[in-house]
Amino acid sequence: MVDEAVERLLGCHRRRYWLENGWSLRFRLWRTPVTAEKPHGMRYSLTLHDVDGTRLMGFDNAHGVGRETRFDHEHRYGRMADPVPYAFTGADALLSDFFAATERACRTAGVALTIAMEDTEDDDQGYASGEGHLGKTGSDV
Repeated sequence: MVDEAVERLLGCHRRRYWLENGWSLRFRLWRTPVTAEKPHGMRYSLTLHDVDGTRLMGFDNAHGVGRETRFDHEHRYGRMADPVPYAFTGADALLSDFFAATERACRTAGVALTIAMEDTEDDDQGYASGEGHLGKTGSDV
């Protein structure tokens, strides 16, 4: 059975949305086999970055958190180093939760969540295979 919401979200792969202040929202998504770690059949990274490309917050399933067998987790704004498990209930909820967290982060930083431009990233930025943790933080530039 095809999950239409997952298919829609997968269609956003490589999309980047630029805010007026130079921050950006990045969408990296891949179809994967269904496993205990990735039961939705996709790998994802939805992230918010500052003007230098440093990841400020995001949702992904690149690695486990604590003793969780599922990899879904959130890196919260201001607490990137301490990911917390995320209860994935569907692709539409993930997108909604990501934008709600982005809105909170922008409000906290005094940044308007106004999209000024969108584009599509090339796959030659080291993410084409879906390997490794997605996005850079201050500690892994």
